[in-house]
Amino acid sequence: MAEPILYTFVDNSNVLIEGRRFAEMKRKYRKKLSSFKDDGYSIDWGKFLYVVKEKDSRGLADIPILYGSRPPDEDSVWNRIRDDGFDVKLFDRNIRNKEKGVDMEMGMDIAKLIYSNIEPGVIVIAAGDADYIPAVQRARERGWPVEVWFWSNAAGELKKTPTRFCLLDEHLEFLRLGGGTIW
Repeated sequence: MAEPILYTFVDNSNVLIEGRRFAEMKRKYRKKLSSFKDDGYSIDWGKFLYVVKEKDSRGLADIPILYGSRPPDEDSVWNRIRDDGFDVKLFDRNIRNKEKGVDMEMGMDIAKLIYSNIEPGVIVIAAGDADYIPAVQRARERGWPVEVWFWSNAAGELKKTPTRFCLLDEHLEFLRLGGGTIW
């Protein structure tokens, strides 16, 4: 039987910020995460796709979607991410410089997919907060397998809800922009 195709949804800020916290913990040889972050840690999203596709053995159903905050005009990061194969959905920050709308938009896009009349593939969610639990539950109720890819500090209930929870921890250095080698 052929591997099912992947529909990939990534909460950029969520994955990146928690990746920076995890990188700082490893850099300082700590056993627990703290609020400190390694701001020099950035993710190579092309490598991220390689990991999720399990060394390119699985195919993508659509262009993966990456959700995040609008960067400054001179920032080239989103162009690079588009070059890595992602569709990008950008959101303005609120007056308190907080990201708003990402979780809801991603959840709505997942709902739109699972309520379409297409053959279920695998939904891949790269996010770690509990806001995504309803989307995961509804997808599973409709026969869609769900994988959540995140660091070990994902919300406890989110780790239990998907068909498969996949740790990014072991890929920390491989995913580093400009670092790591093919494993």
